[in-house]
Amino acid sequence: MTWIRLGFQTLLCCLLLLFAPEVFGRTNARRTANEASLYSDADNVIMLDIGSLRPVLNLKTNKLVQFLNTFCGDCQRFAPVYKGLARDLYKWRRLLRFYAVDCAQERNAELCRVFSVRQTPSLRFFDPDTEKRQKFLGSVIPTQDPKLITAVLADLLGQYEYAADVANFRYLTPNDTAETVFRDHQGLDSPVKYIALVLQPRKAHIGRDLLLDLLPFKEVAVRIVPDAQIFANFGLVPTKESLAIIDRSGNAQYLEPASNTSQDYANTVGEFLKKLNFKPDPPLPIAVATNDNEFLDQRNQAVLAEVLKPPLKIYRADLEQAIDKILHNELHKYFFFQGGNDLALHNVMKALMYLNPLNKDGRELVTRVYRSTQRRLDKGSEFKQLIESEEKHLKVFKAKRYIGCIGTRPLLRSFTCSLWTLFHHWTVEAAKKPHHFQPGNILNTIHGFVRYFFGCSDCSKHFQEMANRRNMSQVKTSDEEILWLWEAHNEVNQRIAGDPITEDPQFPKIQFPSVENCPTCRNNNSEWRRDEVLKYLKHLYDIKNVSFYGLPTSQGYD
Repeated sequence: MTWIRLGFQTLLCCLLLLFAPEVFGRTNARRTANEASLYSDADNVIMLDIGSLRPVLNLKTNKLVQFLNTFCGDCQRFAPVYKGLARDLYKWRRLLRFYAVDCAQERNAELCRVFSVRQTPSLRFFDPDTEKRQKFLGSVIPTQDPKLITAVLADLLGQYEYAADVANFRYLTPNDTAETVFRDHQGLDSPVKYIALVLQPRKAHIGRDLLLDLLPFKEVAVRIVPDAQIFANFGLVPTKESLAIIDRSGNAQYLEPASNTSQDYANTVGEFLKKLNFKPDPPLPIAVATNDNEFLDQRNQAVLAEVLKPPLKIYRADLEQAIDKILHNELHKYFFFQGGNDLALHNVMKALMYLNPLNKDGRELVTRVYRSTQRRLDKGSEFKQLIESEEKHLKVFKAKRYIGCIGTRPLLRSFTCSLWTLFHHWTVEAAKKPHHFQPGNILNTIHGFVRYFFGCSDCSKHFQEMANRRNMSQVKTSDEEILWLWEAHNEVNQRIAGDPITEDPQFPKIQFPSVENCPTCRNNNSEWRRDEVLKYLKHLYDIKNVSFYGLPTSQGYD
């Protein structure tokens, strides 16, 4: 198993930004009310943001940092894996700490751009000398398999040279004796009473793994023996035995594990120590399950009750939330605009320019930004500064919560639901006069956004594959464009229906629209009547029929 270090060009581009105080000092970006998270301290995972990451990277310990987007289904499905990993490896906490950064939060968008986060979930490993060793952006661990992650972490931990009294992965030399191995633990405050000696042939890992497994016992250190003859230096006759233990007085003895595995070695040493009344550090306490009912406060319950009333509606608040996230989080995540993402940016802004459901200030903001993007923008940071500058004296984003895209638990539906809503709205509005877009242009715009900017890599991969398989490029009319996106959305619903982690039981993934919402959309054989589906979609997503419910006032838009 290997890991990946980020490209030299990206490294050079980011060095000054990464450790500049002004980058990590700006923490005044808008915080989401009642901000939900996939992790808590009880999971042995500490959530970081743009204000806290730099101090953590400077800690003299190893760090595993997961960059994620809370709205991303793949990140939500990976969360139990990462929690399990952090819990299982809590025993390594003397050498390794677990963290996470939510790139879906506006205040972290710049941070995730600096760290060149293109896919989530993304695991980055940082050793104790991140700055000194010039591994500023960390080493990427390109797997979600917990066994492979553990193996890579063990390999990375074993490569670093720690202070000898912390952990020593170096091989003993032919000159080492009881006196020399205890020299690293001479202080009166040293808890080390024993040293385990383990035979490890070259290119094997049993000694390294035993050292990691025994970290909860502060009374024992582990040293790795490359040659059985070295046991003679400790008064032991070299035999086929491969595990021994020695005390501070120089008394040594072989131990007999049940098998030649690091787990049996650790159990054997652990039992030896427990008989002497030495106990390992306690494991991580069991986390208390969160009460998701707290999420459905009185206001959210009222919203949910309104949304569930027939007929199905589309809400401007959801369209606004989607555009808010697109402008403030997604579109400036690239360090440079080049190689296709620049065209994708231009297309998204053009769609927002001509198919804009925002209020007067919102239309003015998008118009100014669109005109600016027609000139060359080189960096994501320039786009972010442009947004901040242009919206200073405008009151655009009034929606404080999702309405039609509300979930019954934190992190369900929300942004991904609002994106689909916006995309469907675009296809319907683009079909109306004065026809600012040629048929297929909106689908190309959506494809470019999903490919280059959408923060869920699994979703992006599936959408791109689906676009190719479903011949998206062959769409010839605006009606075909509306129906193509409808069929694609239903395919996605079918693929992820029943997912216990990402599906909201109150809003199951169905083949849309339901019979209740559109009785005429199916024939007597339950087959789609595409003409009726098209008529229904055009009515549902038409700007004239979008509800103001959930905005501060009914006059929130003009």
